[in-house]
Amino acid sequence: MHNTEFEQEILFLRQQNAQLQQQLAKSTTEFSAEIAQLEQKLRESKQLLESNCQAELTFKASQAELLALFNAIPDVILILNAQGRYLKIAPSGAPLLYQPPAELIGKTIHEVLPSAFADSFLNCIQQALKTKKTFKIEYSLPIGDQEVWFEASIAPMSEDTVVCVARDISNVYNELRLRKAAEATLIQQENQYRSIFETVNDGISVVDLDTGKIVAANPAFCQMHGYSQAEFFHLSPTDFIHPDSFQQFGKFINTIKKGDEFHTQAVDIRKDGTYFDIEVTGKLFNYNGKPHALSVVRDISERKQAEQEQRRLLTILEATTDIVGMADADGNSCYLNKAGQKILQIPASETNKFHISEVTGLSILEKFQNEIIPTVVREGIWSGESIFRCRNGEEFPVSQVIIAHKNEQGEIEFFSTIVRDIRDRQQIEAQLRQHAEDLAQTLQELQRTQAQMIQAEKMSSLGQLVAGVAHEINNPVNFIHGNLSHLEEHTQDLLRLINSYQIINPPEFKNSNCYSGEASYTLAERLNPLLTLCQEIDLEYIQKDLPKILNSMKVGTQRIRQIVLSLRTFSRMDEAEFKAVDIHQGIDSTLMILQHRLKEKPEFPEINVIKNYGSLPLVECYAGQLNQVFMNIFANAIDALEQKTYNEVSLPKITIHSTLIDSYWIKIAIADNGLGMPEGVEKQVFNPFFTTKPVGKGTGMGMSISYQIITEKHGGKLECYSKPGQGTEFVIKIPIRH
Repeated sequence: MHNTEFEQEILFLRQQNAQLQQQLAKSTTEFSAEIAQLEQKLRESKQLLESNCQAELTFKASQAELLALFNAIPDVILILNAQGRYLKIAPSGAPLLYQPPAELIGKTIHEVLPSAFADSFLNCIQQALKTKKTFKIEYSLPIGDQEVWFEASIAPMSEDTVVCVARDISNVYNELRLRKAAEATLIQQENQYRSIFETVNDGISVVDLDTGKIVAANPAFCQMHGYSQAEFFHLSPTDFIHPDSFQQFGKFINTIKKGDEFHTQAVDIRKDGTYFDIEVTGKLFNYNGKPHALSVVRDISERKQAEQEQRRLLTILEATTDIVGMADADGNSCYLNKAGQKILQIPASETNKFHISEVTGLSILEKFQNEIIPTVVREGIWSGESIFRCRNGEEFPVSQVIIAHKNEQGEIEFFSTIVRDIRDRQQIEAQLRQHAEDLAQTLQELQRTQAQMIQAEKMSSLGQLVAGVAHEINNPVNFIHGNLSHLEEHTQDLLRLINSYQIINPPEFKNSNCYSGEASYTLAERLNPLLTLCQEIDLEYIQKDLPKILNSMKVGTQRIRQIVLSLRTFSRMDEAEFKAVDIHQGIDSTLMILQHRLKEKPEFPEINVIKNYGSLPLVECYAGQLNQVFMNIFANAIDALEQKTYNEVSLPKITIHSTLIDSYWIKIAIADNGLGMPEGVEKQVFNPFFTTKPVGKGTGMGMSISYQIITEKHGGKLECYSKPGQGTEFVIKIPIRH
């Protein structure tokens, strides 16, 4: 409808424009002819005046004739001097003068005309005198109660006078003004239609009925297809119309040629080769004076997809065994799926002929009306258990969800509900309760088994701990025990020497309680046995060896003290609360306990431990449990290192990195250069009961418990990275505070 009105308005405006152009051309031709005649007359008058200027009598006669001629001309003729003073006016009774002629003669144009126009008029007079050329001007003056437009020609008559011929062009001007107004209106309307053409969301194109090619297209049409407007002008219909739609395109052309409107759905092709569904409306359109087809194309791909989704959803709703229904805002049913029809015993022809209260159980109807529906209206949704009623009056329990669908203004448009028959729920719930009890019992058994495995893992760790402590304490104890015999021997020798000193009774011992009187021996005689004894016991050696023995025994006791302190640090297993501890101290105590496994053995070199400790704050943790994690990781690393063969270039090592990730987290990375693990083993390393060790060597719970301690007890992360032949790295990340 709008396109028809649009075309009719354009056609009418174009016809008016053509008529105005014809009238303007005619008026212009007539006006030009009159101007040419007037100019010819002026030239003839000038020649006449010049030829008769010396014959005064002849001049006067010619002047009378000229005056008569002027009076006969409908135009106004003015003779002015260089100062713009009115000298003569013809005809004397000209009706279109600004003032009567008698009042103008002798006055200057500045005394008569508006100042701004007088300046412009005087400038034209002076230019005409100066250049000896004719000037033309257009101007308007208020005469009577109207604005009169003039076109004037100013030509020089003598050295200081000009003749001005002014013609009333108000009619022509008004026609021109009307034409310009009509053109402006037409341009405005064309701009409006062009704006609509350019901005409308639908694609608009103009199709040549002879070639089928696009001769004009709006941006939406181009964007829809992915082509520019210039590209479209060179395309054939087969380039953007799907082959399945060619036949419809032919019908489109034939229908438009008959002057009928055409409407269809088709498929077009984008520039990138993708297809999309369109809806086409076409009608006859006069373009550049030739019949064309005006085509309005709308992309309906989303609508088609929505319709497809709607059909798919409807298929699902019809296939479900639950009751699905919809009702309007007043509660009148407007949809009920097949399951609902079957369960409620409602024929398909009556699914929109009942109120939802008719299928609500009588025992719950009051609650449904006074509680459930108000809740749905207020909150938009309600879910719970309800009671439904069949057509035969049978009631049954259901689980129901009701949703209120509202518009943008918050007004309810319709209700939807999903209802499930739960008549067999008691039996199912009883089965579920039995299953739950069985699962609970199974869970308890699993928990007991897990506790036993955890205890076994603890005992395994304890066995390593005891073995390590026994080995570590045994060394310094054996060392001390071995030195005791030498210390006893040196002590006995020294006691003998002291006794010898007492026997010889030197002056130093005279007053000693050990002697009863003076000896009768000489000093030399008394000293000989003493000197002999010193040589016998090697007193000089004793003096050197005895401090060494005592120092060695002191070192041994200090070693035992360190082991005991490490045991105290490691044995925080039973502390049940978080404490801020030094993580490095826990690592060092664990390494101290495992020192016997790190030392060099006859068949295996020493395992070098590299500590790259960062600056860490005290960390809140279960210290004993964290030490158990370190023990498991170090023990596994040592096991892995002992399975690999090393040489002088490549020696076994364990590298420890500790860093502060940020103000909330720390990271501890423990890496070995052992055999590493395949990807399959790496993925299972934290699984319970998983182990690669021989039977009796491990429970398979060490790393599983470690993972649980880090992730569950400390809220951290325990990650494993391994490559066969390159080694394994365990990364621990835990928060500093909890």
